[in-house]
Amino acid sequence: MRFGFIVHPLTPLQRRLYGIRAGDGAMLRGRRGTGGAQILAHLAVEDPFGARAEGVLAGVPWLPDELLADQAGGVAAIGEAVKLCISEGAEIVGLGAVAAVIGGQGKAVAADASVPITTGNGLTAWAAIDTLRVLRHQGLKRAPIGLLGPPGPVASAILEACVLAGEHVRVVSANPPRPLVRRIEKLNTSGPGQAQIVADAAAVFADRQLLIAASSTGGRLKASALPPGALIIDVAEPLDVQRDQPRPDVLILEGEYVRLPRRLGGGVWQGFYGTVTRQRRHIFACYAEPMLLGMSERTDLCSVGRKVPAARLDALADLAATHGFGVDRLHANGRPVSPRRLSQALAAIS
Repeated sequence: MRFGFIVHPLTPLQRRLYGIRAGDGAMLRGRRGTGGAQILAHLAVEDPFGARAEGVLAGVPWLPDELLADQAGGVAAIGEAVKLCISEGAEIVGLGAVAAVIGGQGKAVAADASVPITTGNGLTAWAAIDTLRVLRHQGLKRAPIGLLGPPGPVASAILEACVLAGEHVRVVSANPPRPLVRRIEKLNTSGPGQAQIVADAAAVFADRQLLIAASSTGGRLKASALPPGALIIDVAEPLDVQRDQPRPDVLILEGEYVRLPRRLGGGVWQGFYGTVTRQRRHIFACYAEPMLLGMSERTDLCSVGRKVPAARLDALADLAATHGFGVDRLHANGRPVSPRRLSQALAAIS
């Protein structure tokens, strides 16, 4: 089954990179492109058992803050990219990263598409949980964890999965909406874990606990305001921690990197793109989701909207294990975290 997925520049540098590929002078000068959606690469991924999926990567020339600020324009641009993928034979299309945030969490785009659409929220939530698993395996003590982002879809899925796995979760919410309160009350009757609400992230850091930051819109924390020794898993784009100044005394892990079963194929441009974005065999989970669903022909696991049921998350986890997708290492700033750096971070919160 052929897949397509939508990408957009996350930084001004990536916008210029896209401008080179698209031959768009406005993007080369750091402005929004004038040429609309573009096919950036033809891709292929294969698992160790010979299952294979091929597809296309389509780009839209909008930065994350532009997509969030102009929802109607963003939906139109992404819809154009979806149609471009379909014209290239895609039978499933993933919206990817912040593209899934707009238009009712992908519902507006899906309503106008002739093939199944998925936000990538399911595999993104799974990747964050698997990142926590790797961190536990590397020595993170068994203690409560903080979670920033509910009632957003990715954070809500992480919350439910963690409580059902026996974690004690401290949900950061200054003014929790009533549906979130009711959700937590229900989860606390399901166990074996527990959840409680705290007013801000300072309570998590004061107790030297890990914080998983997984809001839908990002920009909730500033690096300059973090206490020394803070340990954070920052999930998906847009990032929750604004990198307003270097902080070598804190560790901000990226919670969405997934290892593909084999290196992504796609020719010269894909190799160049992978080098610049540091995504060669490890890519964002929201990009990997349509590949995995296309390879397994499980379009029934596509997800738009705000809910990612626990059963869907379990099914995605099983598919990932079957086809060799997984989190095998911890990343920060797009690079693997060294054992020495991780040991320092874990010692700071022990």
